[in-house]
Amino acid sequence: MTTNHSLTNNTNKDKLSLSNITLNKQMIPNLVHNMLNVTLYHKMLDIIDSKNDEDYSYFSDLEMIYLFVHEEKDQDERKNRTKETKQEYLRELLWIYDLFMNHGEIISFHLSNLDIYSIFKNIERKHIRKFQDWLKIVPNGKGNKPYSVATIARKTGIFKSFLTFLYHKKYITKPLHATFKSANIHRRDRPNRDLYTEEAIQLLHYYEKHPIVFGFLSVLLTTGARIREISTARICDLSYDGDGHWLEVIGKGNEKRELFIFPNVFQAIIDFRKRRGLETNLNKNDKSFLFVTARHRPYSYKYLSKYLSDALSRADLPFINDENRSITPHTLRHGFAIISAEEGADIFRIMQALGHKKIETTMIYLEKHEQRKNHVAKKWKNSSIIQSF
Repeated sequence: MTTNHSLTNNTNKDKLSLSNITLNKQMIPNLVHNMLNVTLYHKMLDIIDSKNDEDYSYFSDLEMIYLFVHEEKDQDERKNRTKETKQEYLRELLWIYDLFMNHGEIISFHLSNLDIYSIFKNIERKHIRKFQDWLKIVPNGKGNKPYSVATIARKTGIFKSFLTFLYHKKYITKPLHATFKSANIHRRDRPNRDLYTEEAIQLLHYYEKHPIVFGFLSVLLTTGARIREISTARICDLSYDGDGHWLEVIGKGNEKRELFIFPNVFQAIIDFRKRRGLETNLNKNDKSFLFVTARHRPYSYKYLSKYLSDALSRADLPFINDENRSITPHTLRHGFAIISAEEGADIFRIMQALGHKKIETTMIYLEKHEQRKNHVAKKWKNSSIIQSF
C-alpha cells in the first residue's frame, strides 16, 4: 500500500515520495540530504497513533528507515541522535537497501514477484548469513582491500539495530537481528595508532612551512580533539583566561568540553586564517567557522579526515612508511593521550580531556604505553646479572 508521506526536494520543488522510490546508488547522496529533514517525523507518528494498534505495515522500507533514523528515545533532544549520526545511519542503510534492491544476487536475494517497496519484509535468515559472509571479502575498503574489522562492526551494528527496530514495530515477523554473528573488535584487530613524542616532533617539523596542514596537526595533536569537533568549531567558541585560550567543542552525545589552546598553537590557528585570507582579530560574537576551506566553506568532517589522511601519507618519515603502522588523523588523538601519560598526567584526567565516558576506552589508547612502563623486566635494571654484562 502506498502512502502520501513526502519529503520536499529543494532542488526542483517537486515532492520526493518515500513510498514509491526505486533506489539507485546515484540517488543516495541527495536522498540522504532530503531524509535528514525531520518535519515529517511527528506527522507520521500521528498517523500511526490514529490507528490505535501501532500498525507500521503500510509504510514502505524507505519510510521505515526514516522513522528509525529519527526515532526519539529521550525528551531531551540533546540525548537523541545528532544530525551527523543520522547522516551516517542513512548512508549505511540506504547502501544496504540498494544492495538488496539492485544487487541482491550477491546474497541470493531475488526480487521477482516481490513488492519492491517492502523488500525488507522478505529477508530471510540465509540472506543475513550471506550478507555477513560477503561483507568480509568484498574489496570495498581502503586501497580496494576488504573492509577493516571496525568498518564491518559498524555496518553490521547499524543493520542489526534497524532490523531490531523493524521487528519490534511488527514491520517484519521474524527476529532477524538474532541471526547476526558477532562482529566485535578484539585487541588483535585494532591497528597500531600509537604516536610518541619524537614522532610527533618529526611530523610537526615536516609540515611547519605548510600553514594549513600545520594548523590542523598542531590543534589535533595538542588537544586530543576529534576531527568532527574541529570541523564544527566556531570563532565564538574561543575564550581567554590568564593561561591562554580555550576552545569549547561538542563531542559525542552532544557533550561539551573545553580544549586548552597553547599560545603557539593559537598562533598556528592565526597563520591558518591568514593563509585563507580570513579575519585574524577574533571576535567573541563572531559565529563563523574557525577553520574553512579555500572557498571559505566549512569542512565536512569526512572531507577533512580524508584531506589530512592524504597529507599524513605523503610525509616522507620512517614511521609513516612503516607498513605495520596506521597513521591517520585519529592517530594524533592517540598521540595526545600517550604523550600526556609520558608527561605524568593521570589517566582519569586524560579520559576527561579526550571526552571519553569510560576509562576502559582511554586504557585502549594507553595499553602499550602502560605495558612498557610497568614491564617486569624493568625491575632488573640494577640487578647483578645486568650489571655483570
